[in-house]
Amino acid sequence: MTALSPLSAVLDSAEREGRLNVHAADLLAALPGTSPGALRQALYRQQAQGRIVHLSRGSGHWLIVPLQFASAGAPPLETWLDHYLSKTLHAPYYVGLLSAAEAYGASPYAVMVTQVMAAKSRRPVTVGRHELVFHTRARIQQMPTRWHETADGRFKVSTPELTALELVQRDAQVGGIARVQEVLHALYEACSLEGLQEALDAAQEVPAAQRLGTLFSLQGRAELTQGVQHWLQGRKMRAIPLESGSDIGADWRLDDVFKVWLPPSIERSNA
Repeated sequence: MTALSPLSAVLDSAEREGRLNVHAADLLAALPGTSPGALRQALYRQQAQGRIVHLSRGSGHWLIVPLQFASAGAPPLETWLDHYLSKTLHAPYYVGLLSAAEAYGASPYAVMVTQVMAAKSRRPVTVGRHELVFHTRARIQQMPTRWHETADGRFKVSTPELTALELVQRDAQVGGIARVQEVLHALYEACSLEGLQEALDAAQEVPAAQRLGTLFSLQGRAELTQGVQHWLQGRKMRAIPLESGSDIGADWRLDDVFKVWLPPSIERSNA
C-alpha cells in the first residue's frame, strides 16, 4: 500500500461526513506513523490530482474538492470562507462592496472577485476559480453584519445599509459613482431606517454619509434621505464632489442640504 492510499481514505471519510475543511495537524493525527514530510508530499500529490486545494501558504488548511465542483477547482465560498478566516486565521472579516450587493441580488454586474473587508492588509487569495481580494476596514468588529446562508454553508456579509455606505465611500474601487448609483438602485429595497442609523453610527464617515444622502435624494428615497440628514445634524460638513477625486466644473450645482457638488450628467429619479 502506498503512502497516498491512507490519506485518500481519510479524505474520503471526511467528505462522507460533510467535512470539506481539513487541517494538516488533524490529518497527521489520523495517520499514525506518518511523518510531517511524508504527509506534505502526499497532500501535494492529492492537490495535483485535483482532490484537494491548499487555501494559503502556512495555514495548514486544505479544502476537499467534491467531484461536482472539480471543474471550478473548489466548492462554493459558503463551504469554506468563514471557516478559513474565522477559525484558521482568527481574522475578523465580512464580505462587502459589490460582492455584498451581489449576495443581496442587487448587483447588475458579474463580480469576478470576492471583495472581503479585513482588519489588516492581506494579499489576494486564489482558490480554484475563486479569488479573494481584501480591503482594510477600521473598527471592523463594530460594523453591522449578517449571515449569508445557502444550502452549502454561510459567511458574514455587510448589512444592506453598510454595503450602500461603503460603496459610496469606496466608489473608485468599484467602478465609479455611476456604477454605484446603478447598484444602489437595486439595493434600496433591502435598506431600512434602523439599519441605516446603525451603519452610520458604526462607520462615522461624514463625507460618505453626505454622498449617500445625496444619492438617496436623487432616487426619491425620502425616508432614507431624512435619516441621513438627521444623522448629519451637528456634524461638520465641507463641500465635496459626488464622486471622490473629481474636479468640480463650472456647470456643476451644489446640493445645499448635503453640501455635495453634482455634475450635470447625474441622473435623477422619482422611483
